[in-house]
Amino acid sequence: MNLIVLCDFDGTITKIDTAEFTLTKFAQGDWKAIDRQFEDGKITLEECLKREFKLVAASRQEILNELEKVVDFRPNFEELAEYCRKNSVPFVVVSAGLDFIIDHYLKLEGWKELVTTYTARTALTSNGIEFTFPKLFDKTSANFKQDLVRQRKAEGRRIVYIGDGFGDYDAAREADYTFAIKDSRLAELCEKHGVPCTIIVDFREVIETLKIE
Repeated sequence: MNLIVLCDFDGTITKIDTAEFTLTKFAQGDWKAIDRQFEDGKITLEECLKREFKLVAASRQEILNELEKVVDFRPNFEELAEYCRKNSVPFVVVSAGLDFIIDHYLKLEGWKELVTTYTARTALTSNGIEFTFPKLFDKTSANFKQDLVRQRKAEGRRIVYIGDGFGDYDAAREADYTFAIKDSRLAELCEKHGVPCTIIVDFREVIETLKIE
């Protein structure tokens, strides 16, 4: 297989968006106005997150404590990750969420050794949560998610992309196989713009597609 699986975290692996939950719970200001600027194309994904999370004043533990009450996972994620490991298909969690949340749950569920991660690095400061994003391989990339797709394509890989959000669209539309969570923003955008994608409710359908390959 010459495939690589790139998979979003928030709203894809998890059933809720942990970053959005954190903003809703802890942001001191109108983060939704910043989100609208991103969806309107006025700012980049990276700029959106930097500005939104400057509004958050909370410790890692405070955030994780609140998430413990609400986080659940989409079915068959471990099965997909195990299938990829057994068949030497690289599996990358590519996320615009909070790295310490992602790392926490990957370790908690015993999935850390099954995947690698490609995320911003965060730092909790007196000015909120600061993000440092991966440097772009292609300066014309809309964001670091699309850029990772382009990096791996340049290496000769075929891309399987799984996501749910507006921020996934630029990456998903350049993937060889796109999977969008049912009733998600990504599913809506793919339908609107004629981007071929498979709508899923869990990860079993992704496994079935990989088996065909």
